Amino acid sequence: MNKEKINLFSGKYHTPELAAYFSSLSSADEGYAAHVIAAMQAAGVRGAAVSALEGKLLETLARLSGAKKAVEIGSLYGYSAHWLARGLPEGARLYSLEQAPACVNAAKDGIEASSLSRKVTIMEGPAQESLKTLAKLGPYDLCYIDADVESYPAYLRWAAANLRPGGLVLAGGAFFEGRVCAEGGEAAENAGARAMREFFHVLFDSDRFVSASVIPTGEGLALGIKA
Repeated sequence: MNKEKINLFSGKYHTPELAAYFSSLSSADEGYAAHVIAAMQAAGVRGAAVSALEGKLLETLARLSGAKKAVEIGSLYGYSAHWLARGLPEGARLYSLEQAPACVNAAKDGIEASSLSRKVTIMEGPAQESLKTLAKLGPYDLCYIDADVESYPAYLRWAAANLRPGGLVLAGGAFFEGRVCAEGGEAAENAGARAMREFFHVLFDSDRFVSASVIPTGEGLALGIKA
């Protein structure tokens, strides 16, 4: 028996065959919200959204959290909102924030076509402004962040202030395409890397989050439990 301890991020077993195997297990869900997938493909933004397997992970975490009131920062076309909503019980509410008008319209169309308006509200405008409004309706059980990376620290601080104790925060794109620790390169990349390091500094602050970790999905999914 090999007693070698494998580092969580080593990727030692991340083979194409393994990826194909797990993709086959979620093949039944590949067509979930097919109309949203088609709209994203037509707009050339499918790659910016979660995969079906990542969507199932969001659904699973939403179910585990028992969330009845949740916030998503960054709707895109509403695909991840579909998965989160699938993990929320009847009577729950997900507020999904998006600034780009084209994405807002597409997300609203997708949510309506899926008959999820009873669970999901798409809010248009700058996220920081929408979050000020939503702060009045808190506390929240879950917050999912998948938006402009330079604002991740601000979004996380909002979550720390507005989640209930034991509430769950999730953040997609946590690896910042492998540039979290980058020091050289373009100024924008440096700003993004600094923002992500600040984000993790807040996430791993035990006064704010009693537990925190990172799931090594393709883009990285950070998570924390509010203290």
